[in-house]
Amino acid sequence: MIRSLGSLGELFPDTDLRCRIRGCNNVWRFSGEDALRQVADGRSGRPERMCDECFRLFQSLQDQPIACSREGCTNTWTWNRFQQLEAARQGRHGPPASALCRDCQQKLREVGDLEVPCRMKGCTRTWTWYARERVQGDPDKPPRRLCAECFNALRDLQDIEVPCRLRGCTHTWTWNRFQQLEHIAGGKPLDRPPRRMCESCFKAFQELKDEVRPCKAKECHGTWTYTAYEQLEQRLAHGAETPPPVPERLCAECYEFVRTAVDREVACRNRGCSNTWTYTRMMQLRMKLKGLHRPPGRTCDACQEKLKALPEREVKCVVPGCSRTWTYSASDQLRDQLNGRIEPPGRRCRECEAFLAEHQSVALACEHCHKAVQWSGYEQLLCELGTFKKPTKCTDCTEQAMALGRPREPERLEHHLIIRVPSAGRWHEDEIIRERPARLTPEVLERMERAAVRVVCIGDELTWSLDDEELSWPHLLQQRLGEVYGGPEKVAVLNAGIAFCTTAQGVVRFPRDVVPFQPHLVVFSFSLADARLYWHRDEQCWRPEHTPEAMMAALERFAECVKRQQCKALYWTPNPIFPQEEPPNREASSAPSPAGRSHDAWFQAQSAALDQAVRVAHQCCSRYGIPALDVRARFEVNGVRSARKWMGSWYLHNDIGSRNMAAWFAEQIVREGLIPPPEAPAAAAE
Repeated sequence: MIRSLGSLGELFPDTDLRCRIRGCNNVWRFSGEDALRQVADGRSGRPERMCDECFRLFQSLQDQPIACSREGCTNTWTWNRFQQLEAARQGRHGPPASALCRDCQQKLREVGDLEVPCRMKGCTRTWTWYARERVQGDPDKPPRRLCAECFNALRDLQDIEVPCRLRGCTHTWTWNRFQQLEHIAGGKPLDRPPRRMCESCFKAFQELKDEVRPCKAKECHGTWTYTAYEQLEQRLAHGAETPPPVPERLCAECYEFVRTAVDREVACRNRGCSNTWTYTRMMQLRMKLKGLHRPPGRTCDACQEKLKALPEREVKCVVPGCSRTWTYSASDQLRDQLNGRIEPPGRRCRECEAFLAEHQSVALACEHCHKAVQWSGYEQLLCELGTFKKPTKCTDCTEQAMALGRPREPERLEHHLIIRVPSAGRWHEDEIIRERPARLTPEVLERMERAAVRVVCIGDELTWSLDDEELSWPHLLQQRLGEVYGGPEKVAVLNAGIAFCTTAQGVVRFPRDVVPFQPHLVVFSFSLADARLYWHRDEQCWRPEHTPEAMMAALERFAECVKRQQCKALYWTPNPIFPQEEPPNREASSAPSPAGRSHDAWFQAQSAALDQAVRVAHQCCSRYGIPALDVRARFEVNGVRSARKWMGSWYLHNDIGSRNMAAWFAEQIVREGLIPPPEAPAAAAE
């Protein structure tokens, strides 16, 4: 038996096996006897053992409690002798820094890994937030990281120097790799970097502030914002030595108007010229801000060139015996040429006009019967010049002297009314009233000279009435009065209305548009123009352009002019207005308007201003004994709804309203006896 075991032992030779400790290169001897014994015990495989050196070291070690590596955890974990031995053999000194306690390891198994979106904007990929990292921090707040693809792309990029976005700056700013990666993730190419400022420009930009500047249009009270960016660009353009000029710009409202408006071609103001001039958008804006709705009267380019070639001429005064001259201006020459007139018109010189303005008709007593003899201003002028003798006898005494055979006195020449409209005066200083009334044509002048009764209608756009002259109420009034007098040649009505003309402007143009015609009746109304509004920037509200005191003073001066003219007058109230139906002055925009500047505030202020102007006019007319015709009350006699049927716009009547107004005026004039009776109409006023 022993012999047979010995033979089996020879089948298991001694073997050198490697130490089981990782990092140890020693071996230990596994003898054949040990192998045989292991087989006898029913064990298979080779055993794992330490080498003698590791075993001795193992016996000298002891288990150690180590603090958990997770921040905030106070537990410990056991660093046993075997782990210490492996660490020593692997050349590591001390326990592993990332080891966790048992509770943290359990939490690690429960948390698990998490897929987190990439921090790069525009990237739809994710990165893995491992469970161990989650346990180390707040598991609900992942850090901001790039995905693997973005991180690899970031490593391939390099920082780039990009020129500053401000014009005139030669510096650059650094476009770093991360910003480039974000640019790419947004689907933008690298050859189109973002527009940014350099560091020096950005510091200067932070020191500047936006400034509020007034609108470029002088008539506008709006503002625009001069941004810090624009200020910085202006500095770079002009250098640091000289302060940059502040640009002039339109406010948002004016800019919107100019943007939507279009240039218009307007007929030349010279009658007989078929050319046009360009009514630009900026000119339209200025007129709108002034409250004017019609283009001003201007000459075309061709007429302006002709005006440069025409010198002013001195023409002899038309008054007999006067050796002075009056200035035939280039504009008047051109206008007459266009109308086919070759010779200059007959006019009085400035001195003669001044004499007539200062001298009214005087009643002289007949040297025989003491009857009143009218000595007109024109006759006084002729006497002053030595071409006429001052009258001393009345007509009856003169005829009696002729019958008795007395020496015949120089016979007075009969001078019928010759209308000479002055060409120079203060009206030339005002753009609105600079030109004569558009309906003062040569035909109208001739009709006024021949007529036995003359009526002048002076006022604003309501007096001008409709653009079709035959539908305007002054023209219809002439027809109605002509029917009463037995023929249209007996009565002449002059439409001297000029749009937007105020009472103060009416006083200025009174010597030109009323005095030369020596009317029997002056029909006037400037209340709508007097009630024009403007935006008060400080008080943030709509205010009338003229105070009640200023309107009263202007009306008193106008009444004095009528009184000196020795004619009768008739004031009439404007037709009703409906400013609430006027569309707002600007297009609707995203920026809200100030509450006081809203459309509702405007039309309420406009209605109140007109009521105030009418009250002031009534007070002045009552003081001077001037009758008034309440046109507004007649419009609204059947209610406001009926009045709207007679209106063509929010402020102007239509053709039906015009016919009604002409009938009301004719009725008032005849009933009040404001013109000489039809039986014996008065001759032309001396």
